[in-house]
Amino acid sequence: MKSSRTPEINERIRYLRKDVLAAKQGDYAKDLGISQGGYADIELGRATPSARIIRDICLRDNVNKEWLLEGKEPIFLPVSRTQEIAGFMGEVINAENAGSFKQQLIHVLAQLNEEQWQVLADMYQLLLKEQNEKKD
Repeated sequence: MKSSRTPEINERIRYLRKDVLAAKQGDYAKDLGISQGGYADIELGRATPSARIIRDICLRDNVNKEWLLEGKEPIFLPVSRTQEIAGFMGEVINAENAGSFKQQLIHVLAQLNEEQWQVLADMYQLLLKEQNEKKD
């Protein structure tokens, strides 16, 4: 997407979907709640994305609205630790391989009491200390 001119919003939307997210047009349109033809019109510049579409793209993919509208970097907004954990949990919950190690581990962690959490915290600190000593 390197050019001497500023790309239009339709070009940024297409770039985001195709080159950054590697999503199929039909799937992306479906996720946004519009027809593939309607979405294709947006990418081709035959239609202007509505405020709802812009909002949904930004929310769905954590896209910086200023980048989408004006091309001002960065493309993505910073992700908070809470958002990162929520995303991971969503992936684990929706994983096709029910009973995976990640799901089993989350299940066990969810059942720990405060004393058991403290044991894990102590183990974590010990492992972190050992790792840092190996680096030095």
